[in-house]
Amino acid sequence: MTKSALPKPIIIDLPYQSIDDKAEIEKAFVEQLGYETLSAVERETLHYIFDYPTVYVVHSKKRNRHTLRPEYTVYVGETNNIRSRTMQHLREDPKTRVDWKEFQENLQSDARSVWQYVIGNPHFNKSLTLDVENRLMHYLLGSDAVKNLNNRRTNAQGDYYTQDEFSQIFSDIWLELNRQDPELFPAEEIIRDSALFKASPFHQLSDDQIAAEESIMDALSEALAGSGNSADSGLSRLIFVQGVAGTGKTVLLSHLFYRIATEMDINGRINDEDDEDILETDSSPKISKEDRRKAYILVNHNQQMHVYNQIASKLGLQKHFGEVALKPSRFINRFSEKTASNRAIADKPRGKADVVLVDEAHLLLTQGDQGYSGKNMLHDLLRRAKVVIAVFDPNQILQTSQRWSEEDQGMLFPQQAESDVQKAAAGYSGQLDRFVPLNMWGDHYLLSRICLHRQFRIAADDATIRWIDDFADGKRIGRIPQDIGEKDRETGEYVREPFEIRVFDSPVELFKAIKKKAYLKASGVDGCGLSRVVATYDWEYKSGKINDSSPDGLWNVEMHCDAQGVWRMGAAPGMQRGYDAFNPDGRADYFCHPWNYEIKVGDKGLSLDAVWAESPHTLNEVGSTFSIQGFDLNYVGVIIGPSVTYREGKIVFNEKASCNKRAVSKRNGSISYAQSNLRNELNVLLKRGVHGLYLFAVDPELQAALKEAASK
Repeated sequence: MTKSALPKPIIIDLPYQSIDDKAEIEKAFVEQLGYETLSAVERETLHYIFDYPTVYVVHSKKRNRHTLRPEYTVYVGETNNIRSRTMQHLREDPKTRVDWKEFQENLQSDARSVWQYVIGNPHFNKSLTLDVENRLMHYLLGSDAVKNLNNRRTNAQGDYYTQDEFSQIFSDIWLELNRQDPELFPAEEIIRDSALFKASPFHQLSDDQIAAEESIMDALSEALAGSGNSADSGLSRLIFVQGVAGTGKTVLLSHLFYRIATEMDINGRINDEDDEDILETDSSPKISKEDRRKAYILVNHNQQMHVYNQIASKLGLQKHFGEVALKPSRFINRFSEKTASNRAIADKPRGKADVVLVDEAHLLLTQGDQGYSGKNMLHDLLRRAKVVIAVFDPNQILQTSQRWSEEDQGMLFPQQAESDVQKAAAGYSGQLDRFVPLNMWGDHYLLSRICLHRQFRIAADDATIRWIDDFADGKRIGRIPQDIGEKDRETGEYVREPFEIRVFDSPVELFKAIKKKAYLKASGVDGCGLSRVVATYDWEYKSGKINDSSPDGLWNVEMHCDAQGVWRMGAAPGMQRGYDAFNPDGRADYFCHPWNYEIKVGDKGLSLDAVWAESPHTLNEVGSTFSIQGFDLNYVGVIIGPSVTYREGKIVFNEKASCNKRAVSKRNGSISYAQSNLRNELNVLLKRGVHGLYLFAVDPELQAALKEAASK
């Protein structure tokens, strides 16, 4: 059966109540369709509601008293018998579950305060409904209107008979739900571009991600049970999850955290609590707060921390922001002894969490700074947790304060490169290495690691990905390959659009092209897609301070084109300077756009916690590694400043041209990591785009090399 011939979904939205009476359902269906009565064919469609597997979405809506925006509490489920499942939710679940007790109380005060979408389809079977349920949870987590998503499990299925129909059937379901309630079910393109969607635990994992997850879960069960070698049973364990940018590390970590929280009773399952204690049932005795295992998810990055807080709060894993999702320094302080003035002592751990998951662990500090009084964050985490699971990519270390000595790196990643190459060549399927002793900082731990190889972010062929890797690694600039995409053999339609690499003669033209992509995609908030321009940190920027040297008071990425057609830093003498909000595309010979978080909307700027690329006005800003590391864009335009040059056929990094003091400063005043840090900065920026990479280089020789590579 062709995609176009697939049956359309049957979706009924009705007040949540007993649905034993078919006449009541027919009445609700008639009201929804706006008819006086149902035809025989329409009445027959109800057969797929009552006698087939169905998926349902229970929802109640309130208005936020401050913003007046709608806030939904939602539960998604699937069942082979919608009548009995509805009655179980109404009669039994409120006895043991706080979320269903709340639904029941709402119904008692207002019979029409809780509603239920029931979704049927002639092609539904058990596996297909489980996949639809899982993707509905995935999409609804990314809906701004959903405040609480009261579900406990992920249900993505493996291979089954009608799996090839799933994507089209789900799109038809979401399209109809969007038509009925666009507040709760925003356009599919908007959902797919949200940061919550991309970090969601409801992603369907690849085979190697599944193998990695199961391997880690087995190791966790052993560690938390205290089994294994008796001499090692009390040692904290460190598991590194590795892989280059875009290999699905964050998705795996998010999925792991949700499974740990829901399957291992870590952090007490907030939705099963009555304030401080879990409700007591015959099979589950009351557990005190002190006896519960505790798991946390940490990231040393404001925007990503905010995303994890939203996920944890929506899924009921925490009642308030910062309980289980927080920055490493705050976690370390929480598990430290305090002075008389209540100041945390980093060198004196107090208590241990069971599991700590760390995203972007390459951002952990390896020396103290203003907000962290310790000497090494990873060491301090290991002293405060039984198991630390850390996502780590050494090629994304950007600051001197995050650098490891060669000796320490050799101990943490022994024989890494050779081992990874061999595993990749052998079709490595994501198994955890055996634990080995780790003796560092005068303490003893156990170390293991796992490496992901499949590229998920960059939707390109192998040759294109290799070209980006070589350029990002500072190795060479070869001929830019032409990706032709992938087509469905039967329909001839693209299942993967060609990945596009373009080199522009002008930053102005690059900026216009990215804006055009953003608007054409129409796939983000208020119609602005996730396509943005970013740049190497080669223009001055001081967060929170006014730029007295610029007429507009902003910190801008500023260039001009001289009489010879060469782009130079800053404005030409006598040129009218500054960002023009009324003509953001500016002149053909002058480029001036503010750095991220500079443009004000009303009397406020974008919060430093907010996801930069998801706000429409940031389309006229230039992003940096600060605002874009760890996030995806549809198309990324990269302005490569003068810190990246091309000399005698080689990429050379010029630290004197960089304004990134944290990257070029010396460790202890003597050890420089500037070359590696600047190379990693380029690596992070080049690997943000899912569908395309647009380039412009300030250095004339680098620009010429890129133009030649594109013209061959």
